[in-house]
Amino acid sequence: MAIAYKKSLGQNFLRDHLFLERIISSSEIQNLNNVIEIGSGDGALTEYILEQTQNLTAYEIDNDLFKILLKKFKMHDVNFINEDFLKINLSEIKKNHLIIMGNLPYNVSSQIILKILEADIEYEHCIFLIQKELAQRFNYGNKSCKISLIAELFCDFEILFDIPPKAFFPVPKVTSSLIKITKHNRYDKKKMKYKAFKQILSMCFVNPRKKILNPLKNIFKVMPNFDFDINCRPEELEIDDYFEILRKYEEQS
Repeated sequence: MAIAYKKSLGQNFLRDHLFLERIISSSEIQNLNNVIEIGSGDGALTEYILEQTQNLTAYEIDNDLFKILLKKFKMHDVNFINEDFLKINLSEIKKNHLIIMGNLPYNVSSQIILKILEADIEYEHCIFLIQKELAQRFNYGNKSCKISLIAELFCDFEILFDIPPKAFFPVPKVTSSLIKITKHNRYDKKKMKYKAFKQILSMCFVNPRKKILNPLKNIFKVMPNFDFDINCRPEELEIDDYFEILRKYEEQS
């Protein structure tokens, strides 16, 4: 059956079997694992997942592809769901030994990842294929940003390897990266104040290249003393610095 690719859904399907095998190897799926695949597409990765486990729930928003998947995998007991993953209630997911994975559409990759992180559900790890530029933003390095700090609050974020455009069809204009997300419990107490923490980050990163002093003036009625240099840029501060801003903001309220 011919597939009509929909640019509006960010559809770029991985065709290179060498990279598909590397993704499966990196996922570390065992027979006992429950797997959620986001965006099954034409089922290329789905086939490899089913070689490792039959405990698969797969989301596909495209109704035409959903019908193709049902036909292609009719001999397998896969729970295909024709819904937008961004609209499902993650609190209803109660699966043991869960791995979440998928070749995520470029246009909603960050939204999907943030939805999973913010839901704080239990999983062993996530394996996602996303745009390399976005992977570098999530992966805290020399410069912080709002999403890298949110990711650091919830998980360890690792870039495993890159995949060139020619491995996909239609061929995208950008390089992709395979990432691994593993939950940690380092900041469990801070997660309880996530809404306020996220609000602080939003205010501080309005102009990330300007001094942190500027947004701090809007946050505090009277400027407190900080352990960091208030003449630094927001992107130069680390997560503990933003915890300090949050703590002193709460003390002021």
